[in-house]
Amino acid sequence: MTTSNTGILQTTIVTQVLTENSVSIFVPKSCNDSSYIGVDCNILSSPCHMIKPCENNSTCINNNTVVHGYTCLCSSGFSGIQCEFDHRPCKIHTCFNHGVCNETSDTSFHCICNNGWQGVHCESMTSYCLNITCENSAICRRLLLNYTCECLSENYYGRHCEFSTTKIIVYKIVSKSFAYIAIIAMTIVAMFIIIMDILTYCFGIDLTREERERFRREKRGRKWNRPVNQKLIYVNALPEPLKAPIPTIEDTTI
Repeated sequence: MTTSNTGILQTTIVTQVLTENSVSIFVPKSCNDSSYIGVDCNILSSPCHMIKPCENNSTCINNNTVVHGYTCLCSSGFSGIQCEFDHRPCKIHTCFNHGVCNETSDTSFHCICNNGWQGVHCESMTSYCLNITCENSAICRRLLLNYTCECLSENYYGRHCEFSTTKIIVYKIVSKSFAYIAIIAMTIVAMFIIIMDILTYCFGIDLTREERERFRREKRGRKWNRPVNQKLIYVNALPEPLKAPIPTIEDTTI
């Protein structure tokens, strides 16, 4: 509601909404102290209270002499107009895997890692495979506070892949048996040759002499018993011109 005493419209304490041509206009209540705003005039109109610009637990001071109207007093390790830059050695994610960060100076830090982790930032898992030997060409894989041997074949199993299945055991036995047989056979042949050489050259005993002589005799006998081809020539045959002398009998031995 408005009153007209001197021809000047004055607003009352009550908020008034005027409606003209279905358009609503909000007329705010004016506070007696211009440094406060709000329905109850209980909110300071200073930048520090309205926008709260200072970050990282810094202190905001209203300052009308600067462009922004405020000044931020930064905590240790922070800088910037609003203290938005963090220069602390220890930040939220400086130490990984739940490690604890300790500042040793303004520019250095030390991470205390949990069990199973190591490194400057606790970024590496501790390897328990250093003194572990996985058998049968298995591969050692790191685990947290542990390790495992990954067998490359289904024929092996166990903590370190040290056990073999029955099929592999049979294969190994057969392979070794063939190898032993081959070694024994070669050893026997070599020993036989050595003994024969010793008997022949050291003691003058030639066990194969009779056999060689018999073979030579048989060879000579086969040579003399070969059939002889005879060619008969007619003696009273008429001579032919330019013919070579005619032998009576020609023996040919094959």
